[in-house]
Amino acid sequence: MNKNELRNTILSQIQLPCIGKNRMQVEPVPGQMQTRQLQQAIDDLSRQGGGTLVLQPGVYRTGALHLKDGVELHLASEDTLVQFVPDDPAENYPLVFSHWEASPCYNFSALLYACDAQDIAVTGKGVLDGGADADHWWNWHHQVETSWSENKPDLQLADRSALRKMNLGGVPVDQRIFGKGHYLRPNFFQPIRCQRVLLQGVTLRNSPMWQLNPVLCSSVVVDGVTLSSHGANNDGCDPESCNGVWIKNCRFDTGDDCISLKSGRDRDGREANVPCRNILIENNDFADGHGGVALGSEMSGGIYNVLASGNRFSSPNLTYALRLKTNARRGGAVERVMLCDSVMDHVHGAAVHGTMLYEDGRNGDSLPVFRDITMENITAHGGDYGIFLEAFPEVPITGLVLRNITIDGVRQCLRSMNWKDAVVENVTINGKRFPRPGYVRILGVPCTGGTVTASAESCGAQEPLTFCWEASEDNKNWTRCGEGETLAVPAGAAYLRVSAADPAGDRESSRSYRVLPAPAQGAAPRLYCRGMLDAPELERGSEPVTRLEAAQMLLPLADEQLPAPELPDTPEEAARRAAANRFFPLEKGCFAPRRTISRQEMATVAMQACGVNYRNASSTMPVCADVDRVANNYGTNAARALYFGFMQLEADGRFDPERPVSRKEAVEILDRVADFAGL
Repeated sequence: MNKNELRNTILSQIQLPCIGKNRMQVEPVPGQMQTRQLQQAIDDLSRQGGGTLVLQPGVYRTGALHLKDGVELHLASEDTLVQFVPDDPAENYPLVFSHWEASPCYNFSALLYACDAQDIAVTGKGVLDGGADADHWWNWHHQVETSWSENKPDLQLADRSALRKMNLGGVPVDQRIFGKGHYLRPNFFQPIRCQRVLLQGVTLRNSPMWQLNPVLCSSVVVDGVTLSSHGANNDGCDPESCNGVWIKNCRFDTGDDCISLKSGRDRDGREANVPCRNILIENNDFADGHGGVALGSEMSGGIYNVLASGNRFSSPNLTYALRLKTNARRGGAVERVMLCDSVMDHVHGAAVHGTMLYEDGRNGDSLPVFRDITMENITAHGGDYGIFLEAFPEVPITGLVLRNITIDGVRQCLRSMNWKDAVVENVTINGKRFPRPGYVRILGVPCTGGTVTASAESCGAQEPLTFCWEASEDNKNWTRCGEGETLAVPAGAAYLRVSAADPAGDRESSRSYRVLPAPAQGAAPRLYCRGMLDAPELERGSEPVTRLEAAQMLLPLADEQLPAPELPDTPEEAARRAAANRFFPLEKGCFAPRRTISRQEMATVAMQACGVNYRNASSTMPVCADVDRVANNYGTNAARALYFGFMQLEADGRFDPERPVSRKEAVEILDRVADFAGL
């Protein structure tokens, strides 16, 4: 993939709008609604062949404005403020054809709206304020932001679920009526099926929902725009099934993804089959947000030909710089994507994050594809991960190129799940050169006279790894005791470890494992060997496990570098480490060590401890017979804990979310979690 060729291909699809020569000026009328006056001016200009509507300095109070052919809305001064009022939504934002989270329906009008228009623009130095705040628009939705979020009422949830069912069931669009009496928040600016659209220079703030959402448009330019809005789902710019989009010189400071490319959702998106393609993202500054440049999750029509170059990611509150997100219900392909020549001063989650387990995860039959993705000439600092890219085993990531990348200050270097023939060149994370061995561990239960197996991963390595075994009597002094993938455990060994080396000489070692004097099977002996239990036999297995007991098992999975709080109700180090790693939430500063753990809470414990962070992954629910009993704030983690095999449904298909977890069940769950984490 050649950057210059890709850039030229994209620019060949983009034209600026042709605005008519007429010109009209409007003055603000303090304290009055000016919706009719402004809309009449737009309509008149369009009928006259197009022109520029100039808004002089001052405050304009208005409802929805619909742009028409050949018209430019120009905010003349930094002192020009267009204030969209949030009151009386049905009156001020009347029902129109729209897309909501990439599903077509009829809903409240976007604040700025256009449909089947051409040559439209919004320019100038002024501010467009959407009027959203904690008491208007944003209070319609409670976002499940992180693990242990509160389970508050979500007014939007019923309508969102209803629209998704209509989508999956193929309900005709003219029967998908929302608006008055419903709670689907409108987007700020949504042009639909428009040609040659320009936004330049203006500031958008306080949006009800997504801020810029061009749908099925061609030739869209977003230049020098400031987007500042921190409500839930306040994405910055979400081109959906568009061809030819140039986003440049903008500043993003958002409550969700800064830029997120879309191409339709689920059945609607697959039937429409219109990709989002030829997207150029240059010289932007990304501050707060979930993803800087995100692709998905509504990407059922595919995303192709994307170049993000020369951007800066500047906030520790930005979760991911590049983000790919989809699932087996979305489907779609991400192809020919290049992120290059960029600086990530600080990110919160990962410089690069891609997953097929977003929201619905594996619950679907439309497998997505990640293919031909290049990342090169990148410098990054901070985060949970350097690079995190995972795919389903049936559809591994192919054509992946990582080149000239330096990342430091991360907690975990790399997660590479189901990569195929990746090219990894001149990649350094936390001072370590990649590709190199990772996730080095011993499989089985080490016991005298028994046989164990070494396991490791190495992204991008084209030759097999070699293994070296060491034994110790005191966990301090080590002696080499074998080579190869398997080992017959030698007599006299009290501890065992294995190291993996690649052909370049890079080497990583496993943790040390206790060796049992006699053969044993099951989860408890294996947890004992890994230092997660004090004895290989489990006592009182049928009793409910307490938080403190689970915290003691989890101690080897905790990050010891995180500052551990003092707890007024227990001095135990395990509890402090569990609190620091958010394996459990604190309750008014206390750990509640004797409190038992419900099944839905255990799902979150498992996902917090497994070494894979899915922050900001929206909210979904597990597929189970009693899903109505699973609390919304635990739904996503319950679904993922089932997918990863950490937990299972009951024989009758129930999840049984409120049932306390027994000590035996906790040991079995955490054994699977530790395996997944590479312990």
